Amino acid sequence: MSNKDSQKLIDLAKKTRSVNSSKQEAMDRLVNAGIFDQTGKYTKHYPTLALFSKGK
Repeated sequence: MSNKDSQKLIDLAKKTRSVNSSKQEAMDRLVNAGIFDQTGKYTKHYPTLALFSKGK
C-alpha cells in the first residue's frame, strides 16, 4: 500500500469518526457489516466478541 493510499484511509477514518449517528443507524451499519444479525446477536463469524459481551 502506498503512502497516498494510507493517507486516503486515514482521512476516511477521520471523516467517519466525525459523523454523529443514532443508535439505530449504528446498529444498522453493524448488521450490514455482518457483525450482528437482525435480532442484535453476534453472527457465527464473531464468537469471541459474543463471549466478551456475555461477561458483562
